[in-house]
Amino acid sequence: MVKRQLLYKEWKQSELTFILVMLVAVFATPFAFLMEYSSFQTCLKDAECIVDSPRFSYFFNTDVFLSLSWLMGVFFAVIQLGFERNKGHMDFTLSLPFNRSTIYHTKFFLGAGIIAIVHAVSYVLTYLLILGLNPLETSGFHSGYVISFVTSLMFYSLFFAAGTLTGSSISQAIVGFSTAILPFLVIGLPLVHLDFILKTSGDWLGKSFVHLISPMSPIIYITTEPFQSDYPHWFSGEKIIIPIVMMVLFYLIGLISFIKHPIERNGRFFLYQKIDRPIQIMVIVFGVLGFGWVGFSSDNSIFGYIAGMLIGGAVGALTSYFLIYRKR
Repeated sequence: MVKRQLLYKEWKQSELTFILVMLVAVFATPFAFLMEYSSFQTCLKDAECIVDSPRFSYFFNTDVFLSLSWLMGVFFAVIQLGFERNKGHMDFTLSLPFNRSTIYHTKFFLGAGIIAIVHAVSYVLTYLLILGLNPLETSGFHSGYVISFVTSLMFYSLFFAAGTLTGSSISQAIVGFSTAILPFLVIGLPLVHLDFILKTSGDWLGKSFVHLISPMSPIIYITTEPFQSDYPHWFSGEKIIIPIVMMVLFYLIGLISFIKHPIERNGRFFLYQKIDRPIQIMVIVFGVLGFGWVGFSSDNSIFGYIAGMLIGGAVGALTSYFLIYRKR
């Protein structure tokens, strides 16, 4: 499944980038923890500084690295596929005596392995600091690392799958972020328009967003808010099941896509030429629905609604044309 020679080639291809990202990511949370502790000790020695407790506390659910670790997954996926296509190296990789499945798994498990190592080493270093400094409270330490790890892998698999469908790093990023909000576009926009047509109170719409659309939207997982105990019931119990399921789904989509597409179209938006037109139609529809809703919300009139839909259709048509059909 994963070949050592190919793994070595993939590592050496972006070795410096991998090492720099790993160093920064591994020491980010321990360093922030130490800096916060140092500031707390300095404050204790200052008579004018007011502290809530004589003992140090650190809240990991607001830690910067843990909150933004999903960016590491996005970065690795774009480096491994999008940038490689931009540089024209993908044709060389595919010419090596390995089948597409082996290449895909080697690339994927290299990125996923680095993400796992970063979180594991950072966790151990921070845990040792906690044992040594013995803070009063370390809220969200264990759960924060688990959530950030799963979220990073989910976004990595999402953008990796996007990279198997697209021909450049820009296209990969656009498709990845579009997919992250896709449930809001596919389900949310029609529901908003249905609420407008039926002129309801809107209570059912809010519940639909909270209990149906949000759980299926990867974008909602970039913060730790959905994992808090006071969030709606669809996150109760096993709070990381949904992102794990999405991670597996994106992994399979990427695997099938990478194996099946017959030829590289470097610089094109999509590697599959047959999906250019359907995606363009979807973009136009989203533009019509989105701008129509904005137009109505601006002045609560049918004129604004229709004008917004017309503008949205034009914007969607132009945007989709220049993105999809223009070679970069």
